[in-house]
Amino acid sequence: MNRAELKRKRINTILNSAEQAIVDHGLFSLSLLELARQANCPVNTLYNYFSSREDIAVALFNRIIGKWGVKASQEIALESGSFAERFVAMQLIWVYRARLSMDPGGIQFLAAMPCVWKHASHQRIATTRRLLDNWYQLNCDFLICARERGELKASDEAIHHCLNLVTCLERGFSLFSNNYSFRDEMMQMPMERVLESMLPILAQLNWSVSLERLDRERVLTICQRVNEELAQFEVDDLIERTEAALE
Repeated sequence: MNRAELKRKRINTILNSAEQAIVDHGLFSLSLLELARQANCPVNTLYNYFSSREDIAVALFNRIIGKWGVKASQEIALESGSFAERFVAMQLIWVYRARLSMDPGGIQFLAAMPCVWKHASHQRIATTRRLLDNWYQLNCDFLICARERGELKASDEAIHHCLNLVTCLERGFSLFSNNYSFRDEMMQMPMERVLESMLPILAQLNWSVSLERLDRERVLTICQRVNEELAQFEVDDLIERTEAALE
């Protein structure tokens, strides 16, 4: 095993162990010394990878963004179906996944805590920003392509406005679905209801065909298929490439 492969394996082991430890005991009981032992990694080497437990929390958040944001958008763009169907699936996949599986460590909640970002490394935060930018740009480019094909008539300003609004909506649904106080309600809510709440925002893009005529069953089928395809996807390589592009 060469040095790059060893590093990749160690980081994977560290993050997997850290995620389970956060589930069991919470972020602020996370011991980097114990993580180093579990990963069979010298403590100094671990600190070369992660500067703090908050840095590890952001790294775990990057895994979620990389897999269910960037990679999911890439995969949905390659699916069959109209631009409208695939774009709606892009906005719905995050909620679809969250309903199927909780985030038991509360990584999404941790990522909303200012103290986590305050103590994470600049490099880790830069990776988060790049992943979020890439995710946003994939959605934006997809809509611009749809406009070039005559599928919608929205201006650049309208596209950016729509993406910002629907992101707030989908993140709200996802966070609610990972809160025990709201999860039962979220689980009982049909995905069609979530889609209904998104349609007024998405309709602002002035699609050539009314979204009321959208094949909703096909949209949900796309979400299901991509969710299954990504179940075994190892996101660490994608994150490693993102980090390398920043150097």
